[in-house]
Amino acid sequence: MAGFAIHGSWRELDHDLGIGSPLLAAFIGAAREAGHHGMIADIEARNSAVIRLHERFDFQHVGTVQEVGARFGRRLDLPIMQLPPS
Repeated sequence: MAGFAIHGSWRELDHDLGIGSPLLAAFIGAAREAGHHGMIADIEARNSAVIRLHERFDFQHVGTVQEVGARFGRRLDLPIMQLPPS
């Protein structure tokens, strides 16, 4: 994949399915196997469960884009997390 972009309306997701860790582990493994050097995750700032998930996989906070989106009349910040090169 050379790039990725998404635009759409907000939708609620079920975050309690227990599949986040296995999916992220598989994604990281596949990316490394394919020779990718590093990974970046952009996560909505109030999504603390997903931020913690990425931290468990050694992603580090490297910056924040402020007020990049909006939901229910509230501006959203977007922390940027990076998995250092292996």
